[in-house]
Amino acid sequence: MSRRSLLKGALAALLAAVALCAGAFAWLRLAPRRTPAGQPPLAILDSGSLASFRDAFNAGEGRVRLLVMLSPT
Repeated sequence: MSRRSLLKGALAALLAAVALCAGAFAWLRLAPRRTPAGQPPLAILDSGSLASFRDAFNAGEGRVRLLVMLSPT
């Protein structure tokens, strides 16, 4: 294999990786955020919304409750 063909292959792989990352980023930023019918909308917890979240969570006493925390790291 010549050096030129290796360089072309590496460049093609790099361009494919950049295109894949750009597509994934665009999907994450532009994809519609919907919840199923009957489910309250997703919430972002911060210091201002923690009290209302705590009240809503505690209102479900006696029922199964699920708390899921997702982090990008």
